[in-house]
Parts: sequence; C-alpha cells; structure tokens
Amino acid sequence: MRAAQFILSCLVLVLASTCLRAQTPPCGKAIVQIEGPKDYEQFVPAPPEQVKAALLKAIPALGAKVHKDEGLHIETEDDTALRQSLQQTNKDSGVRGKYEGLGALGKILIDIRETTQGTEKGSLLRIEFHKNGFVGRMGGEGYSKPLAEETACLVKLLSANDPVKNPRGFSSQEPSPARALTLPEGTALQVFLLDPLYSKKAQKEGVGQTIQFEVAEDVVVDGVTLVRRGALATAHMSEVQKSKIAGRHAEMEFVFDAVTAVDGQSIPIKADEKAKGGRHNETVHNLMITPAFGWMAKGSEAFIRAGTGYDVEVSGQHTIQSGQ
Repeated sequence: MRAAQFILSCLVLVLASTCLRAQTPPCGKAIVQIEGPKDYEQFVPAPPEQVKAALLKAIPALGAKVHKDEGLHIETEDDTALRQSLQQTNKDSGVRGKYEGLGALGKILIDIRETTQGTEKGSLLRIEFHKNGFVGRMGGEGYSKPLAEETACLVKLLSANDPVKNPRGFSSQEPSPARALTLPEGTALQVFLLDPLYSKKAQKEGVGQTIQFEVAEDVVVDGVTLVRRGALATAHMSEVQKSKIAGRHAEMEFVFDAVTAVDGQSIPIKADEKAKGGRHNETVHNLMITPAFGWMAKGSEAFIRAGTGYDVEVSGQHTIQSGQ
C-alpha cells in the first residue's frame, strides 16, 4: 500500500527527470549549458581504462552516441531523440534560447593517452568538436570542455571498483576482526546510477531488466563497515511507456531490490522511483494554442544521467559477518 501511494504521488508530479527521492547529481553540468572552445585537453588522475569507462557514461549527457570505438580513440554522432529529450529537460530547468542550452549538430573526436602530471600518473583527455557544415554559423561549438568536465566528474564520483565483478566493493587494507553484527532495518544508504537510463533503449530491453548502482559511502555500524563503498546495488525496471503523440512523454519506473554486504549477502533495499521525460502539462498548453497541428506533436524520451544519486534504506533486519 505504501509503495502504491508513493508511485501515485510521483505520477502527479510535472517536474522533469526523477521523483522526490532522486537527488540532483553533482555531475551533469554538460546538459545545462554547452559553451567553450572547439578543442580542449584535460588531465584526469586515473588510468585510461577508467577514464574511458566514465567517458562512455558521459557522452549521452550531450545528446550524442558512439559512432566509432577504436580502443582509446572514440568518435560520436548526434542522437536526435536523446537531444530532444535533453532540450526538454533544459527548458523545464529554465534554460532558454533556440537550442535550450545545446550547441550545434556535429561529431566529437576523442583521444585518451596515459601520461604524468608532475609526480601523478593519469590520462590526458583530448576532445575536438566538428560542427556539421550545413549548419553554417548556427549554434555554438562548446562541446569539448563540458564533455571533459563531465568525464572527470564521473571518474571522481564513481569508484574504480567494478561492482559487477567485485560486488562487495573495496576491501579494507586493515580488515576488522570477524564478528556477527546486526544491520538494522531502515539503515540509510545512498547509491549512484552506474550507467545512463534512456527510455528508448529501455523499451527494447523491456520490463524486468536489471539496473545497476554502486554504494556511495561505507555503511558503518558500531565502528565496523558492513556495506562498503563501491558495492553493487540493483533495481529492476517495472514499467516502460513509450512517448506518444499529443505530447505524452516516455516514462520509466524502476524498483530497488538489493545491495551486497561485506560477507556477500544480498540485502533487500527499498525505494520506488518514477522517471518522466519532460513536462507534460506545458506540452498540453502548447497543443491548445495550436490545435490544428498540436495533437501530432510527439512527447520526448526520458533520460537519467549516470551518477544520479538515490537515497534508499535497508528492508528488514540482517546479521552480517564482518572481517571478510
């Protein structure tokens, strides 16, 4: 009953992105305003493989998709439906102008190479944006710096651990003595979305698909870590609705399932989330202004950025074996 009431409350919201329990991610600046130089280089204090993983998560935040992947050289092209969704989100967030904060159409060329800055090892991320010739002087060219900053932000935000391969998260260098401790019901934890969620892709994979998150910080009870940073948390897609004519936007609904404790147990967690692409009532208003053609307008897709944080809580009381 409580879950049903929460979902119902989400349905009546008209704000873009996610429902109340979802938090604004510290990354994501790239979709607010695109500006800066055509070419940009940035040092990122992480190995190339980690930088590339974050880069692939960041690319959709600029309305683009990977066109060519050649190891540490990547080329992108525009994703029209995703770009439309981002424009709607920007518009709902107060970004005004012909392109709602997005720049010109074009392709992005990216190269990553291992390097050292001073005594610190890391990667040099070089990004170039090439505007489509047919657009002439239309739109800005500032995709390179926002993409680099988004990538660097995700590298810092998300751990270097791969929670799929290592679901227990980072192991402590000084493991605690083996003890059986209670993880209380309602224990709060925050999780970060590992990969972007896009309704167009979710429609192909369907209801039931697993969504992966990682734990943001250690969960400590009586001075002992019972759930580690970087540990795997999961949810599943419970509903996907396509965007339709008459301004009806795509919707995604997912339900949290479990988080992995230090002893490998799968601990149930709870929180229902509702994501909606764009603002439905504003679209309806526009349709009323132009009734002759307005009902032919299609709603936008729903998109949630990688790194978005969610507050969840432990369901039930569980005994965890520490020191593992």
